[in-house]
Amino acid sequence: MSKETKFLSIAIGLLQVTDESVNAMDADRLYRYVEYVLRKYTDPKKRRINEVDYSDGNDRNRFHQNGIVKGEKHLGSIFIETRSGGIGTPAQVKFFKLLPGEDAGDFDRVNGKITMIRDITGFDGCLSRKLPVGRYVIEVSKGSEYAIITDDIEIEEDKYSRKSYDLSRFVNMEEMGWIAGELHHHSVYSSPVFGGDDDVVDTPQEIANSQMAMGLSYGALSDHHIILSHPAWKALKRHNFVPIISKEISTSNGHVMAMGVPIDVIYKIPEDKDRTDEYLRNEFVRITDVIKENGGLAQINHPRDLQRSISWNPNFNDMLDIFETMEIWNGSNPMMPGSTNDAAMKLWMDCMKRGLFLPATTGSDTHNICADDYHILFDEVMDVLDAIKANDTTLLKEYPEETHVMLEIGEKILPLLEKWAETCLSSGCVRTYINFDASMPREDTHNPEYIMDRLRRGRSFLTNGPILVSRVNGKLPGHKVSVSTDGRKKGKTGDCGAELEIELMILANRRLKTLKLCTENGVYKDIPLKGGKKNGFYDYSQTIKEPVPDGNYLYFMVQDDCTNLAITNPVILVR
Repeated sequence: MSKETKFLSIAIGLLQVTDESVNAMDADRLYRYVEYVLRKYTDPKKRRINEVDYSDGNDRNRFHQNGIVKGEKHLGSIFIETRSGGIGTPAQVKFFKLLPGEDAGDFDRVNGKITMIRDITGFDGCLSRKLPVGRYVIEVSKGSEYAIITDDIEIEEDKYSRKSYDLSRFVNMEEMGWIAGELHHHSVYSSPVFGGDDDVVDTPQEIANSQMAMGLSYGALSDHHIILSHPAWKALKRHNFVPIISKEISTSNGHVMAMGVPIDVIYKIPEDKDRTDEYLRNEFVRITDVIKENGGLAQINHPRDLQRSISWNPNFNDMLDIFETMEIWNGSNPMMPGSTNDAAMKLWMDCMKRGLFLPATTGSDTHNICADDYHILFDEVMDVLDAIKANDTTLLKEYPEETHVMLEIGEKILPLLEKWAETCLSSGCVRTYINFDASMPREDTHNPEYIMDRLRRGRSFLTNGPILVSRVNGKLPGHKVSVSTDGRKKGKTGDCGAELEIELMILANRRLKTLKLCTENGVYKDIPLKGGKKNGFYDYSQTIKEPVPDGNYLYFMVQDDCTNLAITNPVILVR
């Protein structure tokens, strides 16, 4: 699936939640319509020009030309240094080129154009690069635990500018027994250079740098087809970063993650004449057995993907217990109703309804650490919307369904997807925090084997921004909590009867709106979150008393929208 059809597929899925008239539309058909309208109803000379990108493929060194249009001569230079506690540290740096009429003081990234240039400071906290002349808003960030810094700068031709930023860490989760990581990322080893078919140019070293810039302490590099990246990835181990070898196995009925496995596990896809459900099922059992026998973690990735060949076969749902974890939140899609992530989360909940707890994980599924996938397409879509408005009678007559869907996307979906594309793509855009025993020696907890064990146990929460640590009667996610509905206490000290004590640490560097209390049956209570920003972050932490809900699993969500939310794994309620 191309980037263009994927973006349109996401938009169609989100729109289908409220508009059944788009159910018959598919992304390939809609993109053919986009190409037709561009060709027949727009003047190439008057189309939008994206000032910070060009439509070439990945045949370039992104961190030298990212954000520079081919042939651009009017350039200035900038040097940026990011520090934490006086020491240089990698951080994410985004440049938003201001459009005519925009002002840095009231800049809103939802402005009808993707102008974001993503870059990172190096392992030493330094970045030196060129930018086209103009005024920019700069956003400096380092994941969930740091305040977001915003600034602005004028880039002048042939002049050198310098900026230094001291990052403010408002919470040190590692000191509290939590570290964040990335479980699903691709590198140049997934590309045709090494026999793959993915358009990736990023090296393992660039990816480790990018993950650390997002505040991650561990990361899995999960290339397709081969394990040639393993030595290079393991060599990137640092005192504050644990690399985990991994591979994403293609099966034609879904993608399986073989995490922490040193050998090359291959699913043997049969010839058509030999393709039976029995064969396919047996292969899944075989490869997951091999993964586990070699000390690895067997995970089902993006089980409800748009592409049938990489989405889990629903006919095989009865055997999901061969896996140890499930990726319910894939960073290449937003987490909201109508998305493939929403469908994956429903599958996760369905498993719990039948008594199967597969701990949930995230993975960015990044193929491009610059996150400039949709710059050009977004401009094309905006040009098409302009053309429709100028020729609505003709186009509604020629292509009534396609025209209707495009207008609905433009009005209802595009602004949020613009914000999502500029906020939530690239390494660590979604991350999985695992809890570790802080009383143990560091070498016993900061290693692949221990991290995988915590993932298997569900001692974790998932986020693209907020910190969300939950304790139910003192128990973290993945633990059992004994409850008695007759009001009598039972079990060990700290367990309870008909009422639960829920302690929630909720911290965020962007505003949140809602806390959701959930069971495997869905959301059963919404609690508004109120509070102002202080010292660069919001603190919505609270302790609440709640009756024991109907259901056997209790988990929590906090959110503003799809660009700022977190989900815990559940505690298991034992009656």
